[in-house]
Amino acid sequence: MYENLLSLPYFQGMSKDDITAILDKVVFEFIKYNDGEIICHRYDDCNEFQILTQGTLQAISEAPDNSYKISEEINAPFAIEPYSLFGYSTRYNREYIAKGTCTVLSIKKTFLFSELIKQKIFMINLMNLISHKSEKIRDIIWNETPDSIAGRIVKFISLRCEQQQGCKVISIKMERLAEILCETRLNVSKSLNEMQNAGLIELHRKEIIIPSLKKLIDSVE
Repeated sequence: MYENLLSLPYFQGMSKDDITAILDKVVFEFIKYNDGEIICHRYDDCNEFQILTQGTLQAISEAPDNSYKISEEINAPFAIEPYSLFGYSTRYNREYIAKGTCTVLSIKKTFLFSELIKQKIFMINLMNLISHKSEKIRDIIWNETPDSIAGRIVKFISLRCEQQQGCKVISIKMERLAEILCETRLNVSKSLNEMQNAGLIELHRKEIIIPSLKKLIDSVE
C-alpha cells in the first residue's frame, strides 16, 4: 500500500507517517476492472478522485453534435479527470473503459475535501498537475495556426486529446473533417494520404489511426 501510493505523483514528497495519518481517516479503495468494463461514463457526476495505478484504459471523447469521436489509449499512472472534481460542471468529459485488466484507486470526493485537503503536500501536487495541464492546453491554443493542411489536421487532433502522445483513433467522415478545416475534401484527402505514405497514420473507412501522436506532432513542427 505505502509503495503504491508513494509511487504516484499526487503523493510524492510524503513520508510513510504522512500516509499512515491519511489511511487512518480516508478510505482508499483499489478496484480491479476486466477488459471492456466501463470505469465511468461521459457526463457521470465526478464524485470520486480516481487514479489508474496499473494497466491501460481507453478514453473516448465525442463531439457535441456526435459527428466524430476520438479514442485514446492511456497507461498508468493516470488520474481520471481530477479537474472535473472542481468548477461549475463536475461531470466527466469522456468515457473510460478498461483495456485489458487494470486497477483503479478510488477516493470519495467527500474524503478528498474533508481530509486530503488538509495535507499540504498532496494539495500542492494536485494543483501543480492540474495547472500543468491547463498550461499545456493554453500553449497549444496560442501557438500559431499552421499554414499547411497537415499542420491544421494535427492541431485539430491535439486540442481534443487528453495526452499528447500514444495511440489515437479518430472516427470521422472525410467530408466532416474538411468542413471543420474549411478545406476541400480533395485537399484533406491528399494531405492524409501523404501522412499515411510517411508511416504517420493509417487510413480506414471513416477512421484515422495514429500509432504515435507525438511522432505526428513532431513531423509538422
